[in-house]
Amino acid sequence: MGKIIIQKFGGTSVQDAEAMRRVIAIVKKHGIKRGIRPLIVLSACAGVTNQLIRIGELSLLGKIDQAHKVISDLDQRHFGILHDLHLSLRSEQEASLALRFIWREIRTLVRGVELLDELTPKMKDKLLSAGERASTVIFSHALRESIADKEIHLFDAREFFLTDSEFTEARPQINEITKQMKLIGKRLASGAVGVTQGFIGATKRGETTTIGRGGSDFSATIMGIALRGEEIQIWTDVAGIYTCDPRIVPKAYAQPKMSFDDASTMAFFGAKVLHPETIGPAIEAGIPVRVLSSKEPNKRGTTILTQPADEIILSGIAIKRNIILAKATAASIVPQTTTLSVIFDALENKKIVPLASSISFDDVLLALEGTDNYSELREQIETVASLKFYPKRSLLTLVGQGLDSESGISSRLFSALKNINCEMISYGGAKNAISIVVQEEEVELAAKNIHSEFF
Repeated sequence: MGKIIIQKFGGTSVQDAEAMRRVIAIVKKHGIKRGIRPLIVLSACAGVTNQLIRIGELSLLGKIDQAHKVISDLDQRHFGILHDLHLSLRSEQEASLALRFIWREIRTLVRGVELLDELTPKMKDKLLSAGERASTVIFSHALRESIADKEIHLFDAREFFLTDSEFTEARPQINEITKQMKLIGKRLASGAVGVTQGFIGATKRGETTTIGRGGSDFSATIMGIALRGEEIQIWTDVAGIYTCDPRIVPKAYAQPKMSFDDASTMAFFGAKVLHPETIGPAIEAGIPVRVLSSKEPNKRGTTILTQPADEIILSGIAIKRNIILAKATAASIVPQTTTLSVIFDALENKKIVPLASSISFDDVLLALEGTDNYSELREQIETVASLKFYPKRSLLTLVGQGLDSESGISSRLFSALKNINCEMISYGGAKNAISIVVQEEEVELAAKNIHSEFF
């Protein structure tokens, strides 16, 4: 039996014919090797899901002609990709017929929305599933012609990826999916190559579901667990998880290895990496996850492991812009035991989770998301503390397993910030993260200085 791996490709990886050809080359080189058989999991072509959302919005507003115009645009775009792949007449006709069926189904759904004057979550899931279904139809035909000596199977995720009935946010039923994927596993192990959709699934009653935006990575993870895969490859626009945003720090580089804890912490504090919920189950199952670039496929990327790599003390710097620094100053000169409880009860009541915090004798500093309105928070705590907000701040977080074991890191951090006003420091909430708040105009200089010091 051959080794099975999961190869997941995002929307930009299949945005046009040229991108699909690159993916096929990757599948050949990094998937179809001796003894390795891939299950290829695809997202919708770039931008398509947003267009499908727009179709639903236009339908609800009664703008049916505009909704049909968007459908026609999607139809033409996908046929254009198919045509540009220069497949045989037979393959193009078969794929074209399958695509016409998908868009006819969406037009029927739009009429249903018009008649009912509502777009139910169930209807929305059926609408949004069209993107992944269309991209896999085109790609599977192209792959079949490019790899003529292998069996290429297009597996409809709705036939095996079973979920609950929480439409638009459905939860995969891993045990049921594992049972349903046994036949797929046998076919792959015997030498076949599989193509399927991320993001979508179905209830036991056969009703189409989706698992939330960005769910294709999660789909790939669950499929990897169900098939007991050797590895899950997530192909994105960047070749791994970088030590810092390369647009800010040009000398940033991709870490070859990273612990799941560090990857999760980087994501929480703003780094553009995989969401920890999407890959957590794979790490728990002991399946390594590799982050690679479909635009630079020869770069080795980053492998996310259960245990940290001993040689990597620090993993990277995460940056979160547009935050608000909130400063709560106790109203009483003499510290009151109830002050902290009132403040944090107010945060809990408003479902506000601080990104970072720092507590002193009479002050509480909180780094908060800058997109929310916190006026009601002031009302709840003004009996025990005055609350001031300082907008246009940024949060920088140094992440690494060595923070609690290596001496001298703090002094080096402060040395790197000697010409920068640091308004808050937070350490201890997570053993692998130390966060600082600086003014927005100083964040790039701070990031460069810290990166230069540690990386």
